[in-house]
Amino acid sequence: MYTVIIIDDEPHAQESLVLLLAKYFEGKFLVLKKCASVDEAIPYLQEEEPDLVFLDIQMPRKSGFALLELFQDRGFDVIFTTAHKDYAIEAFKHRAFDYLLKPIDIAEFQKTLFRYLSFKEEDNSLIAKGRRLEISAFSMDGNLEFVHHDEIYYCQSDKNYTRVFISNRTEPLFVSKPLSYFGRKLSKEKFVRIHQSFLVNISKIKRYDRGSGQLYLVNGDEIPVSIRRRSEIQKFA
Repeated sequence: MYTVIIIDDEPHAQESLVLLLAKYFEGKFLVLKKCASVDEAIPYLQEEEPDLVFLDIQMPRKSGFALLELFQDRGFDVIFTTAHKDYAIEAFKHRAFDYLLKPIDIAEFQKTLFRYLSFKEEDNSLIAKGRRLEISAFSMDGNLEFVHHDEIYYCQSDKNYTRVFISNRTEPLFVSKPLSYFGRKLSKEKFVRIHQSFLVNISKIKRYDRGSGQLYLVNGDEIPVSIRRRSEIQKFA
């Protein structure tokens, strides 16, 4: 089941999408949230990490395009739903999956969603293979950066982003996902949360100073271990 967030300032447009999904794609999509503005949607997009967003363009205060400017390395797909046909070119420049005009034509809606499901099935087969091999792909500057989990030293929270420190790279990857995303994605047998802001690959630990609470990694980096998390490190003694 693919997760969905609907962003539209018109309640009837929100409900129309909910009904269409339920009627024609029962059991395929789960609507997590209906938002009436960009500002309302931002925290849900950061925390919920949906698969698909239905996005209106013209809304009060901020447009749908303004939202996508904030999520340039987004992990979700976008289908624009709008009454204005003049924005189609700009929509596809923002990597839209499709562009549906209101009032939404049922046949076009079905065609788009069937194509989306086919696309996701192909995508998920690659993701499944990547999971078995413990490889993840991160969207970076319009490209996909493939990283083997064993190459990761640690992940550091930076507000709603995460810095991923990797072997053979002078600079960390700056990923537009919260640290909690990596906590779910990476193996709990190999990665341990030692601080509110740090998730560490235990195979990269060189030394732990019980007095200072500092963790020393094989690449020379030092990371603080929070008092509450020190018991996690002590388990390895």
